[in-house]
Amino acid sequence: MQDKVYETRVEGVVCRQCTDTISSVLMQTRGVIDVKTDYIRSRIAVTYDPDIVSEQDLGTVLSKAGYPPGNGGAAGMTVDLLCLAAVAVLYFLFTRLGEWISIPALQTGATFGYVFLIGLLTGTHCIGMCGGILLSQTTDPSLKPSENHKRNSLLAGSAYNAGRLITATVLGAVFGFLGRTLTYSPQAKAIIFVLAGAAVLGIGLNMWGLIPGLRALSPTLPGACSLPAQTRKRWVGRPLLVGLLTGIMPCGASSAMWVFAMSTGSALLGAKYMFVWCLGTIPLLLAFSVFGSFLRGKAIKWMVKGSAVLIVALGLKMLIGGLTM
Repeated sequence: MQDKVYETRVEGVVCRQCTDTISSVLMQTRGVIDVKTDYIRSRIAVTYDPDIVSEQDLGTVLSKAGYPPGNGGAAGMTVDLLCLAAVAVLYFLFTRLGEWISIPALQTGATFGYVFLIGLLTGTHCIGMCGGILLSQTTDPSLKPSENHKRNSLLAGSAYNAGRLITATVLGAVFGFLGRTLTYSPQAKAIIFVLAGAAVLGIGLNMWGLIPGLRALSPTLPGACSLPAQTRKRWVGRPLLVGLLTGIMPCGASSAMWVFAMSTGSALLGAKYMFVWCLGTIPLLLAFSVFGSFLRGKAIKWMVKGSAVLIVALGLKMLIGGLTM
């Protein structure tokens, strides 16, 4: 029998990564020959062998993946327009009212207890910046909430935060060492915020998928850098690796701490301060990862999308703020 084409609109497509997931699950289905996706209209076209798989089977595969066939929900273009409006509103709020969580000023010689307290206070900021990334590592939309799933989410959250803690400590040592030779001036501050803002903006746009070309720039780890097979597990290895990489992502809180670490002029002291600060941000992030175990796939996708929007707005604020210093 001749190959057929199954065309339909699907629900739940809120980002271009969703279309990647759809293509992946369909191409793994026996009898599927080719898949074409249209994010803007939330439509797909599947070329399949009717002797092996039926349209009903394909609909079942899509539904199990969280993208059931149907005309409900917003199309990709509508989602992106709403998100652009949200970025404009958030940027206005950040500019007029200041960030919803401020970073207390730190002076050289601050106690570690005070630095830990600052970490606790900036935990909500970290959820806003990294919450979507955290949920993508600590939740599985295909699983129903259960005690075992909650335990796995806590394990994955711990691995993710362990990666952040390691990176923060290393960066503290690096910036502390640089502080011995570099003079921190208003010009240096402006440069740091411009570079940090540009990096945050790029990360947010990449998470969002608004500019498809940026997705081609997403780093992939070469084989020599991948984790050993016995530790490359869903709930430990991958969250740890993502946490290590997330720790490099600059934001208002981390940039302020990098500057403070630089002001110490000591690699050891800078590492200690960054370790204590990052340790303070962990309790709220761990609680958030457990909270994510109660969410269904649709809610998780929207949380990740919202996190990308927030990161873009913060990146714009940092970038423009640095340029106008």
